[in-house]
Amino acid sequence: MGEITEKIIWHKCKKCGKLQYPEHLRCLTCKNKEFEEIEAPSEAILLTYTILTAPPKEYRNKESYALGIVEFPNGIRALGQITSEKNLKIGMKLKTEYAEICADLDGKAVRTFVFKPIS
Repeated sequence: MGEITEKIIWHKCKKCGKLQYPEHLRCLTCKNKEFEEIEAPSEAILLTYTILTAPPKEYRNKESYALGIVEFPNGIRALGQITSEKNLKIGMKLKTEYAEICADLDGKAVRTFVFKPIS
């Protein structure tokens, strides 16, 4: 795993052009090992979501939260928290942000990408 940044970075295969998450060491299509880093767009579309009403212990300060699957303009999909549970609609635009989502069981802040509805 690489260094954590406040931007979503994908790998673009230098041989076939497939975009994928950087956790893969080889291209999922052609098995090439050479990639170009591509920064993800900051906006995505909400494909589906659910409201979790029994969150794990790490979310002890929340009674519930929204979790959704989003799709970026190039077709890549991601799973993540949505910053609001209200007025969510399939197809709505969301903005990617890097934020604290909870504290782990030792009290250490956990930060990751979340999706914020665009009004």
